[in-house]
Amino acid sequence: MTAIAALLAAPVVFRSQIATASGTRTIAHTLGTTQISGAPSRVVALEYSFVQALDALGVVPVGVADDKQPQRVDQLLGRHIDYKSVGTRLEPNLELVSALAPDLIIADEIRHSAIYPQLQAIAPTIVLNSWEGSYQTIKDSVVVIADALGERSQGEKVVANHQATIAALVAKIPTGEKRRFLLAVATPDSMSLHTSSSFTGSVFKAIGLTPAIDSSDAVESGAGLERLIAVDPDILLVATDSGRTVLDQWKTNGAFGNISAVRSGMVFEVDRNQFARFRGLKTAEMIVREVLVKVYGAG
Repeated sequence: MTAIAALLAAPVVFRSQIATASGTRTIAHTLGTTQISGAPSRVVALEYSFVQALDALGVVPVGVADDKQPQRVDQLLGRHIDYKSVGTRLEPNLELVSALAPDLIIADEIRHSAIYPQLQAIAPTIVLNSWEGSYQTIKDSVVVIADALGERSQGEKVVANHQATIAALVAKIPTGEKRRFLLAVATPDSMSLHTSSSFTGSVFKAIGLTPAIDSSDAVESGAGLERLIAVDPDILLVATDSGRTVLDQWKTNGAFGNISAVRSGMVFEVDRNQFARFRGLKTAEMIVREVLVKVYGAG
């Protein structure tokens, strides 16, 4: 099956059932099921991918766990929205969440499972895997979120339109591409290497590119120069924040020049928010567009 065919044939994992004629739905999520009635309008999103999904569905959340950095949400969506911060994604402030009187909370499986009972006591809560979510998981989540809003068909339409956009972009990738791609996140002290199971790695795989590390673990944390040399990617995308990182140090080390991507001039710095912190359909499209521009010189 070609990469484009695989994209278009991708299944949706979660399904909900209409429980009553009045519009109460049983929404299946990673921690079980949640009963939701009507069309929620006051939504609190505790991860960036949920904010992007809501935006695609035409919903502005009343609250966002934005790590107290609202400029990230502006970057995530490409526009400004009005909402209240409910703290960090790792430790959202439950008092702030409750004060917003939400009728739906969307939480992350990895970060928020421990506080699920408290969230559920505030408002109906669905729990999805964003932080370690693959590309397919994120696509599935858009439909689940739409279902929770009472707009499942709209969610399916959003995903279908996205897949058509991705297919058009994939068509610009030269046939026969065999090089191995790696996203590495550089900090001042080390690198984290993103594998085939990470969001970006799974986007690479879905569009027919080969991730340099094939693993069920999404990220290899604390990698040193020796590990990067051992992986030896052909294309290296280094995600950074502002300021100096280990990449600046390693560039002066002669061993760094032994990496295939370095020898061929295929090392590119990219934005850490877009490639590592954010996840979503628009983010996937951005990743593919940036790969086309940087690696292939194609718009």
